[in-house]
Amino acid sequence: MNTQTLAANEKGVVMDVLAGAIDMAGIALDVDKLKRRVQDAVEDTVHDSQRMAAHGKAAIADAVDDTTYFIKKNPWRSVVYGLGAGVGIGFVTGWLLTRTGQTRVMNGSNSEAPSGNF
Repeated sequence: MNTQTLAANEKGVVMDVLAGAIDMAGIALDVDKLKRRVQDAVEDTVHDSQRMAAHGKAAIADAVDDTTYFIKKNPWRSVVYGLGAGVGIGFVTGWLLTRTGQTRVMNGSNSEAPSGNF
């Protein structure tokens, strides 16, 4: 090989290395942009969730205030509402508990019953 061929090969290798370095620098810039976008998105999400939590807290406080006012204004009606809700929940709970027991009795077998000592 002559010196001109070696110089041309070295120049080609140097150019390839420089092109690779430029490509890597471009990728690093893209990664930096992506990192900034992700950070901005996370910050926006945190800010939005804090704002929503504050609105929820205010809404709950308003509901408690409205309920307190209603109870003070109509105490007997509030007692009747509470009693009705308790009786309704009791009936639904009793119905659900007896319904599962009737299914086992109607089948005539005890195969659905759990085994073991409880």
